[in-house]
Amino acid sequence: QAQCSSSSGSPQGVELRAQGPAAAMAASQMVLKCSKTGRVFFSSEEATEHAEAFGAAYANFEEVSLDSTVWVCVETGRPAYTEAEVQRLKMRDPDSKTFEQKTVAYLLELQKKKSQASERKNRFLDSVDQKKLMALTEVKGHGRARAAKALHFTRSTLEAAEKWLAEHAGDQDLDKLSDEFLDSVLSSPDVVMAEAASGDVVMEAAEPDDRKEGDPNPDAVKEAVNKEMLQQIMDMGFPELRAEKALYKTDNAGLDHAVNWLAEHAEDKDIDLPLPDPAKVPPPKPKMSKEEAEAKALELQKKLREKRLAEEKESEKEKERMRVESTKMMVEASQRLKEEERVRAIEQIKREKEEHEKHAAELKEKLRNDYIERFGCEPPTEEEVKEKTIKEKSSKEQLVFHLGRLKTYKDSDKEGLKTCLSTLKIYIKNLHENPQDPKYKTLKVENKAFQARIAPFEGAIDVLDVMGFENKGDVLQQRKGVPDGWLCGNAIKFIDLMISQI
Repeated sequence: QAQCSSSSGSPQGVELRAQGPAAAMAASQMVLKCSKTGRVFFSSEEATEHAEAFGAAYANFEEVSLDSTVWVCVETGRPAYTEAEVQRLKMRDPDSKTFEQKTVAYLLELQKKKSQASERKNRFLDSVDQKKLMALTEVKGHGRARAAKALHFTRSTLEAAEKWLAEHAGDQDLDKLSDEFLDSVLSSPDVVMAEAASGDVVMEAAEPDDRKEGDPNPDAVKEAVNKEMLQQIMDMGFPELRAEKALYKTDNAGLDHAVNWLAEHAEDKDIDLPLPDPAKVPPPKPKMSKEEAEAKALELQKKLREKRLAEEKESEKEKERMRVESTKMMVEASQRLKEEERVRAIEQIKREKEEHEKHAAELKEKLRNDYIERFGCEPPTEEEVKEKTIKEKSSKEQLVFHLGRLKTYKDSDKEGLKTCLSTLKIYIKNLHENPQDPKYKTLKVENKAFQARIAPFEGAIDVLDVMGFENKGDVLQQRKGVPDGWLCGNAIKFIDLMISQI
């Protein structure tokens, strides 16, 4: 239980300690300050929440007057309640440099202005279609202010609202609800009709309320209250108007009932307004009979059921539409994410390839310079190295390598490759079967058949070179007295295998 104290020493202080923050706030313009932190509270709810949030050590409050001194930071607007707190704020926050001396009344007025501004903004936000507002904010990701503006100016479908947002995307004040804007829209017929439509009960037209603070209660109210109890309540520090209202509302049931009523209604907006004149209050409507009341109740229940069913049906439709929209957005987001990852992967592979090629080129250039430094000449080309490497292999390995080179013509000139291989087979077979016959040991390079069937295919002459035919200019002459029969036999097998695979 939060404890409150009063420095006045009056009976009011006793009542405050007994009732806690709620009773303390019942007094006119009373403000409480936490004795632990120095923080000021303008309502019993704020003080109670503070005590419940921070524990018993922070549940002691004392009454302060509206002219008590506080300090407000010029740069941030943050209040400080003690000079020590001012110094702490300056040390903790570099932006808090200048503090102006104000009063608690200034903070109270500031809070009222903030509450009024917040209430105006909430009125505007509540005036638009809440389901569409939720769809624009939660599904589409727009801010509440800009979404509410779009719905206010379009008053139709979500598509129209989104089109309006796209057209006004460059507006600097799109996300601001300025006082000028709120003044213009809150007085518009659309907002007035929306607020009227949001109520469940249609009220009858009432007489204009001309009551104002400072006016006394009507004579009928003053005559109805107990004068002795009125004086006792006023001695506790309560204003006469509030004391009269409390006794009138509790039918002079007793001091406890009246004080409790004052505590419960301390935050009412009309607490300091006089009560309406009982003589001007319209007489109550005649009561309905039991049968009429039952019929009216059944009719209301039926309307409520129908309304609830219609709302549930509409809600289900809206939920399904939002679910479909949400699923569509998630799929699109997933696709965009995958595409971005694919592009990043391609770019990464490209960068790695470029770095590898650059490194290989640098290494190759370094090896070239080392070779020139050691041997005084350019290093052999890749083709020369490759040719030297091939010649260092066995005759069979050289034969397989050069026949493999002919396979590259399989797609571009299949028939020509067949003819080339068949001609090579004939040359090698004649040499293999007639090793001593001189006419099979010489091949004329200028022969039309040789030029058409052998010369165009790179690797074919190299096959003949491996078989022992040496280039003598216009002829290929067998360099060996006796051809290698084992090599010739293997060459024929390899050629037959290649022809079968074409």
